[in-house]
Amino acid sequence: MAKLLCLGDSIMWGVTGFDAAHPRANPTIPYKIGQLIGAQTDNRAVSATSVNDGGQSMVDLLPTVNLADYDYILLGYGANDWGLNRETLDALKAGLEIFSSMYTASGSTAYVLADLMIESFINNATSLDSPNKIGVTQNQVMDTFKDWATEHGYYCYDWRQNPIVTPQNYKTRLGDGCLHPDFDTQMEMATRLADYIKSTDKGSHSHPQPTQPTGPQPTDSPIINPTSPTEPEQPTQPTQPPVKLIDSIKLDRLSDLFGIGTNVSTGVDRVIAKLNELYKTLETVMGTEHQVVQKTLTMPGDELSRPVRNYVLLSFQHLQSAINDLIRVCNGNWIVDPVSGDPTPMLELERVDRLATDHYYQDTVNANWQMIEGAINKEIKYLNQVLKGE
Repeated sequence: MAKLLCLGDSIMWGVTGFDAAHPRANPTIPYKIGQLIGAQTDNRAVSATSVNDGGQSMVDLLPTVNLADYDYILLGYGANDWGLNRETLDALKAGLEIFSSMYTASGSTAYVLADLMIESFINNATSLDSPNKIGVTQNQVMDTFKDWATEHGYYCYDWRQNPIVTPQNYKTRLGDGCLHPDFDTQMEMATRLADYIKSTDKGSHSHPQPTQPTGPQPTDSPIINPTSPTEPEQPTQPTQPPVKLIDSIKLDRLSDLFGIGTNVSTGVDRVIAKLNELYKTLETVMGTEHQVVQKTLTMPGDELSRPVRNYVLLSFQHLQSAINDLIRVCNGNWIVDPVSGDPTPMLELERVDRLATDHYYQDTVNANWQMIEGAINKEIKYLNQVLKGE
């Protein structure tokens, strides 16, 4: 049986949106294409990745596969290459050339299809010519893919010629309203791509026997449509263990002014522990630099005094700085609002610097705890979506 390899991002992985109403596509685009063209599918797509930047990019994954083992290769990138605001066109071209070099070196004769990105509405884009933060437009990304495919004799599907997602329909076509096609749209995309493959495949590629895999082999689990009982059963993959998500943080509020030192010290410990947990997860998932937040101040006690007042003031300043450092790392790795694509704003706490330790002082302390909770839990929510592959 012919084999289809897919290297791509979250759309090819099957993200259809960011809530319970939009689970992973079942089947995914690559698996549906495989069904339609009669090929066994090996889907290596990874959410939040790109051609030559970020965790498990195409360049990272290429050494784990033998391209000569496949009859069809589908490349589904572009959205993150533009949306992450950091991959230059030169870097994109370099990554694509690495694929071509490895394709040639492997002796592969597989049919290669570059599936250009559909129009995205993140980064406040209003058209395909809207630049991202480094001045690159979606049109430029698409043209880079198209020129590369033409130069190397690969096939290319350009959605601009007959768009399936447009500025007029994207709010109903995209499950999250900005980036990921809903399930019905993904199935339309798969059908179009399969029809294109069948109409352009000249059958000149070989059908080699698969060699021993050189790396991990993640594949889609075939799902049988319950409304089609006559469809032959397909082998399924072993059930994967559930993803361990990050628990939200809950901070104690100050209920007694005479316990303010203990309240702040306990809160600082919990925040630092949670920040370090998040940094560890980011390092594992996104390949960020190793970072550890340290406690810098010693509690002088609970007595209402100037040393305690200064301890409280400096503690909140330290937490604000540490949390904003985390927010910058998350924004830089596109762990942001999945609907708007907007980066998370910096945290601005109230200054707890009044000498009078009255109810206003207590309310300010508690307001800061609430803002800290909200900022950290927002990043936890976004990161958990990445952990779930959304």
